[in-house]
Amino acid sequence: MEDADRRVLQVNRTFLVKNTANPDDVANELFSNEIFTEGMKDEVEVEKLKEKKVRKLLDILPRRGPVAFQIFIKVLQDTNNDHVALKLKSGISPQNNSHHRQEDGEDDLPQTWPDPLSLEGRLTVKPLTCPASRFQKTGCYKMGRRPRGRVLIINNKIFFGPLEEDENGKKRVTLATREGTEQDERKIQEVFEQMFFVVDVHMDKKGEEIKALLKEEVKKDFHHKADCFVLVIMTHGTSGAIYGVDGKTVSIEEIKMLLNGENFPAMADKPKVLLIQACRGETKDEGVKETAADIEKEIKSTGEILKDLSLNTVSDSKSESVTATMSHMVVAMASTLGMVSYRNKIYGSWFLTAVAYVFAKYSHTNDIHQMLTKVNQLVSRGRAKDNKQNKEFVAISESSYTLSKDLYFCPGYFIEEVPQSRIQQASF
Repeated sequence: MEDADRRVLQVNRTFLVKNTANPDDVANELFSNEIFTEGMKDEVEVEKLKEKKVRKLLDILPRRGPVAFQIFIKVLQDTNNDHVALKLKSGISPQNNSHHRQEDGEDDLPQTWPDPLSLEGRLTVKPLTCPASRFQKTGCYKMGRRPRGRVLIINNKIFFGPLEEDENGKKRVTLATREGTEQDERKIQEVFEQMFFVVDVHMDKKGEEIKALLKEEVKKDFHHKADCFVLVIMTHGTSGAIYGVDGKTVSIEEIKMLLNGENFPAMADKPKVLLIQACRGETKDEGVKETAADIEKEIKSTGEILKDLSLNTVSDSKSESVTATMSHMVVAMASTLGMVSYRNKIYGSWFLTAVAYVFAKYSHTNDIHQMLTKVNQLVSRGRAKDNKQNKEFVAISESSYTLSKDLYFCPGYFIEEVPQSRIQQASF
């Protein structure tokens, strides 16, 4: 329950105890609306006095999730407690209540990004508070194992290629060290571990090593007993490709191909999530806006890189086959094609910091499409200043989906625990 809703119940507790009629009916309706469990309903009904029934109900209610307050008001109206519902409604501040903000077309996300107050300390994932059956329907991916699956993090920080000659004829590395990337790694790891994932981190990988890691990953037997797979890549990038620390590129399409249903049969009909934070080089990474000529040049050079992969030479029949094997995948990128992404040296990248924040705060109620929309909102609120030009620049993240069901992570919930031996195996 939201803090503002909790305060309304606290301030009005005496009024509620004295004026709430039919508490057994209220408890029964809360049970029917999946806010109370049967045991909680029984706890209210077993009390002899009306006042004690209401007190017990009010003791339980604040622990029953973000929608409990709004459903409680509806239940009061349905049980001849309209005057009580009206009293609670009058105590709600639209500025402090997320449900009212959303009705007004606003949201409860930080208005600036990265927001220091929102990112203080450890991110804590909110556990599922409503019945898991709501998310275990035929239209949702199964998410009930502990651990859920593996999160493979590839974090490239220090680069030694590609090289170029400066004006004095000396060779230098063109890709800057990615300061702050360790913050992304820490936040992503702590959030996914709280959601029952096994996290495996690999630092500073060359282009060929990245491909080798993925080819090795898809062969792991552990995935046969997993519900989901997550790949997180933190590196520099260019249009359509990412950089290894040696300056060699790996195409995003090639990464997707390595994880498709044909190459990753253990996860063929299960969700695969790709989160790619790819910066664009030294000056761009510091927030300097590219000119149109820079972007055009970048796209042309990338086209030459991708020629070797023969991405544009497949036949129509081959294309249909590839499309089918690309099912059950989410690809979320830090920026749109040809545009820069930004990273804060203290908090990490705008994009992955937003992913960690949103997943921690909303995964107990939102599916991945809803959460990545919120990530988009946060990234768009970031501002990069170029003091020399006295300008501000913005960014926007981009996601693509080939999911066939809703994907909820259901934090805190599990019905099947994988043996410890398999968990240890998953870490290698």
